[in-house]
Amino acid sequence: MPDKPIPPGKVKCFITGKLRKDTPEERVRQDVARSLIEEYGYEKRDIDVEFPIKMGTAKKRADIAIFSEDEEHTQENIYMNVEVKSEDVKPSDKKEGIEQLESYVAASPNCEFALWVGNERLAFKVVEEKGRRTVTQIPGLHDERVCILDMYRVP
Repeated sequence: MPDKPIPPGKVKCFITGKLRKDTPEERVRQDVARSLIEEYGYEKRDIDVEFPIKMGTAKKRADIAIFSEDEEHTQENIYMNVEVKSEDVKPSDKKEGIEQLESYVAASPNCEFALWVGNERLAFKVVEEKGRRTVTQIPGLHDERVCILDMYRVP
């Protein structure tokens, strides 16, 4: 049976197959989702979109959460948090920048990696020092790095 046509103003989620509102941020999210599957080899079954993250009494939603392979989709099993913004948002943006991703990482006790995508793609490894979880750079192939907010951009 052929796929139903996608109505105007909607995009089909690459992970869930559900229709989502077509926005600049959503288009970036779908590009990232496709890349995670096709280029990096993650399985759709290990990925959730708009996954709720409990932060104190509040609940936020991670744009993309990747879970440890074949594990239950719980906050404790998040392996990588991905925060996606439209292509005009900079990592230094006070409201939409890396700080938002860092808060999701802090609330995900077993998260090992984080990815922020906006007008740049920034990949981080989560490290714990003196009881504090922070994100640090993942070096590029030729170790070319540019300092941004005490973090590094992967070329």
